[in-house]
Amino acid sequence: MKKNIFQIILMMSLFSGTIAAQDIDSVRLTHILNSLKLDKTKIKEELCTEKKMPNVEDSYIVVIPVVVNQDEEDYVFTVQNYILITDRNGTIKNKYLDPTELNSDAISLRSFAIDTGLYNISTNIRAFGVKADFVGSSRPNPYASGTLSMYYPEGKALKKVLDQFEMDSTTGEWDTRCNGEFKDDHSYIIMTTSKTNHFTDLKIKTISVTTINKEVKGECAGKETSKTTYSTLKFKNGKYQ
Repeated sequence: MKKNIFQIILMMSLFSGTIAAQDIDSVRLTHILNSLKLDKTKIKEELCTEKKMPNVEDSYIVVIPVVVNQDEEDYVFTVQNYILITDRNGTIKNKYLDPTELNSDAISLRSFAIDTGLYNISTNIRAFGVKADFVGSSRPNPYASGTLSMYYPEGKALKKVLDQFEMDSTTGEWDTRCNGEFKDDHSYIIMTTSKTNHFTDLKIKTISVTTINKEVKGECAGKETSKTTYSTLKFKNGKYQ
C-alpha cells in the first residue's frame, strides 16, 4: 500500500510541469517577449507561468525561463529566469534577470509556480516566492525536490532575498516491487515577530516522514515514522540565510 501511495505522489510530480504550462496568457507573453527582444526559440515556453498579484491592482507576476544552454536532447538544458511584474497588457513594471542558473538533465526541471503568500518581510515590504520543481528519472532511486526563491519590488527592479531554499524533498531506494525505504521532507514558512536587520525572521517548520516497506507473506507492509524540526532564516548581508 505504501509503495502504491508513493508512486501516485511521484506521478503527480512528474505531470506538474504540464499543468503549469497553461498558466500564462499568450497575448501577454507575446508583448513581454517583444519588450525583452526575445523570440520563443530562446525561452522554455512550456515552463513560463504567471499569477495575478492579490495586493496590487492590475499587476501580474511572470516567470520567463531564458535558455542559456540547450543540448540535442530537449530535456538537457540550462535556464535563467526573468522575474517580472507587468500590467494586464504585458507592459513591464519591474524586471529582474535572476543570475542563478537552473539545470535540467538527469534531474529534470519540471515546472515553476508562483507563491503569493503573506510574506510581509519588513515594513511596507511584501515578498513573493517562485518555486522550482525537479524530478529524477530513476525508478529504483526516486527523487523529487522543490526549491523556493523569494523577491520583492524595489523601484523598477526586483530584489532577491532568498535563493533556491529547498522546501520539499522526496528520496528513496527500493527493489521496484516492495522492499525499500523512502523519505519525504516538507517545509513550511512561519512569519515570526522577531527581526534581524529590520527584516522578519522566517521560522522553518519541517515535517520528515520515513517509510520502510517490507514484503511479509506475499503482502507489502509499510511502517511510517515522522518527526518535526524547526530552524530559522535570518536576514544577513542582503539575503535570508
